[in-house]
Amino acid sequence: MQLQRTAMEVFPLFHLFLVMSFTGGALALKIVQVKVPLAALIGHSVQLECIYSLDGDSLYAVKWYRGVDEFYRYVPAEEPRATVFSLNGIEVDLDESNANRLVLRSITAETAGRFRCEVSAEAPSFETVSGHADMTVVQLPQRGPVISGGKPRYSVGDQVDLNCTSMRSSPATNLTWYINGEPAERHHLQVFPIVEDIDGLETSMLGLHFTIKTRHFRKGDLKLKCTATLAALYWQSNEASAEPDRPVHHQRSSSSEVYMDSNSRSTLASAAFTVHFLGQLQRSTLLVSFTLVTLIYFVSLS
Repeated sequence: MQLQRTAMEVFPLFHLFLVMSFTGGALALKIVQVKVPLAALIGHSVQLECIYSLDGDSLYAVKWYRGVDEFYRYVPAEEPRATVFSLNGIEVDLDESNANRLVLRSITAETAGRFRCEVSAEAPSFETVSGHADMTVVQLPQRGPVISGGKPRYSVGDQVDLNCTSMRSSPATNLTWYINGEPAERHHLQVFPIVEDIDGLETSMLGLHFTIKTRHFRKGDLKLKCTATLAALYWQSNEASAEPDRPVHHQRSSSSEVYMDSNSRSTLASAAFTVHFLGQLQRSTLLVSFTLVTLIYFVSLS
């Protein structure tokens, strides 16, 4: 069983929340957009944005909450303008944060939650509007998914019993099996319960069970791939290749094709050489026989 790991691909994805709040009548102040990463990597920095329109009003304050707890306040009329309140999992980068942008450093699992931006206007409106968005914090696995239980060769009729395991992530990764590039059918899969370690990291495992058919070797080797994905930030896979135990013959209307594993190519070459050599022997035998008959004919004439 040969394993081959592909490179990890990272896809940034953001959660956008658009909201307008009215307390009666048409308001000038409104939230245009709250931009929060849908999922962020543990230990990294993240940027949250609160985009609003004052539309003639003067800004009194911008406040950020996680859940019901305020942790950042920006008041342009005060000095210092920015104030940070202690909250588990929250470390604000004051140098990079302002009335529209909030930067959190070295995020942890505790950082995750619902983030709310609240904007208040000065007199005469004293209006307040807010918008929110959720963020998940992701701990990636330290290695790609592991395929176990396979054999280097299979014959038609053999049973395939494999497990794919992705260890220690938060949350658990989603696993998918592919047979020759096609997603495995549901009845071929065995879903195991997620195992949670004492530190909260989770291990996921997905089994694959099916019987080898002739069609599985239609394009040569049988290719089995397991992919692990996590919150659109992580994609990694392992692939196992298995060779047929002996040449597999496929009948296609009036023609036939022979498929065999790579180790059989030397056997095929040897077979071709043997046929060629035997052909030479046959031609040599015919030549000797013809010569003997000719000699006997001339001797009889004499």
